[in-house]
Amino acid sequence: MTKLKRLALILLAASSLFFVACGSTPKDDSKNSGGAGSSSQSRTGSGIDGDGSDSGSGSGSGNSLTDDGSGNGRNGYGDDDDGSGNGRNGSDGSDGSGSGSGSGSGYGYDDGDDEEFDENTAKNYNALFRMIEKSRERAIDAGAEDDDATSDFFNALDEEYRRQRALAESEGISPEMTNILRQINAAYEGLAQYEEAKAKKKLIDDNGYASNNQRAYNEGAKLLEELEEIMADSDSFFEELRSGESDAGTQFLNKATKANTDFTNVLKAAANNMRTEAFKAKKQADSVKASVSRKDDYDDGVSEFRAGDSNYVTGSVDESIENYTRARDIFATLYKEVAAARAEAQKRISDAKKKVNHAWGVADEADKTDPLTEKIDGIEDHDAKLLEDDDFTEAENSYVEIDEELDADGGDL
Repeated sequence: MTKLKRLALILLAASSLFFVACGSTPKDDSKNSGGAGSSSQSRTGSGIDGDGSDSGSGSGSGNSLTDDGSGNGRNGYGDDDDGSGNGRNGSDGSDGSGSGSGSGSGYGYDDGDDEEFDENTAKNYNALFRMIEKSRERAIDAGAEDDDATSDFFNALDEEYRRQRALAESEGISPEMTNILRQINAAYEGLAQYEEAKAKKKLIDDNGYASNNQRAYNEGAKLLEELEEIMADSDSFFEELRSGESDAGTQFLNKATKANTDFTNVLKAAANNMRTEAFKAKKQADSVKASVSRKDDYDDGVSEFRAGDSNYVTGSVDESIENYTRARDIFATLYKEVAAARAEAQKRISDAKKKVNHAWGVADEADKTDPLTEKIDGIEDHDAKLLEDDDFTEAENSYVEIDEELDADGGDL
């Protein structure tokens, strides 16, 4: 019995020395202390204290909220791109202890720019928000915020977006909310497409281009009217959108995109027709050798023509029309002016020939009545060669060849 008591005392002394060396006492750890947290999301977890990682775990020392520093940590927060980080160090309790650990959960948040939104991770909504913000900026850049026809709808869309975002951040994203946010994004994209289509229609109307593709023009104009009716009745649009199963935003975007494409096709047809006119005008200018008599002006016309081809294939169809129009006008003016100058020169040549023929007639008569019997200085023999032959090499070298057909579809404006 005495031996057992001695053994118990030795064990008690050893355990006391162990806990003193650790700077802590073995007390109840059921009370709270701030500590490392874990994230249940695939991206960085965020909570109140601690950190979260991509794998959903985190570790760190917590701030002691009890004398002994033990307890459960609160929600994790990750502020590094990969979700890693350190929890705050524990503070000393009244008895000198202060270490603590714990676990928690938080919503996902990531500041990366390149990732795609993953529908399968409902709480990972930041990529979707970034996508919406970019679409909104495109709508603003296109003029939707300031256009009287779209500003009310744009503001209502902003209000709905803020409301849905607040709900998402406080409650997480359900499949229904994911669809609502996607429809909001499509509506912003639709506003940008609408503004572009509207600008193209004005360009077509101002220049009378509609007849180049009347069918496409009529379809585009009808779609713009339908879009304006939707925006005028925005209450119905947003009521349908909030159902969570609607594709109202996608339908809006599809109509706007189709209208934009229709008006782009009208402008492409106008560009192709104007190119044909410019090419014909060049052929006329070539027929009067304008490249020789007016080389600088001729080269300007060729440069405009080629700039039109370049702008067409890079998608600046409206600019290509302007290039082809200037090229046509340059070549047409050259043909008119050079042809008139050539006609005037031909008249002078004809008049000169008549005078020469008359002079030869007088000379022949003089030869009969008073023939010359000796050579006179200043009068050449009748078969003398006075001018060198001209092979017109300069005229051939000045001519510029261009393709009659432009083998390219052209892009959107």
